[in-house]
Amino acid sequence: MDILNWIDKKYTDIENDKLYKEYFSSISLEEGIDVLFLLNLSMGIDIILNKNYHVKGIHFYSGSQKGGSRFEGNLPFNLDFSFSQQDTRSLLGMPNSSGGGDFSFLYGVVPDWDKYLFDSYSLNLQFSKDKLTIDLITVDSLFG
Repeated sequence: MDILNWIDKKYTDIENDKLYKEYFSSISLEEGIDVLFLLNLSMGIDIILNKNYHVKGIHFYSGSQKGGSRFEGNLPFNLDFSFSQQDTRSLLGMPNSSGGGDFSFLYGVVPDWDKYLFDSYSLNLQFSKDKLTIDLITVDSLFG
């Protein structure tokens, strides 16, 4: 099963998947505020579940995050963390929305990002300050 197919699936429907076992077999489900999650920083991936145990999001980390490693598996849409914002737009077209660069008192400078909408999920790309690499890839359910 492709990881993108995990979106909106129940936890019990993916736990026997080969990739799930590779990334999360030794990881315990943790509880957050209104969500559950499986975080494997050593492999640079996590999944977020809603309270009904359906996958609502997947993060693929570039390794630029504190304490996290680079995800070394196949990224969605043949993306690579070495791609610039211009590279991703050449591959995927213009995003449905983009932003960043603003200052937030809570977060400091908000990283530049592009968001692409698909039938049942969104693809969010967060870029490095110079927009020459992808820092974080997030796939989110459009249905929560």
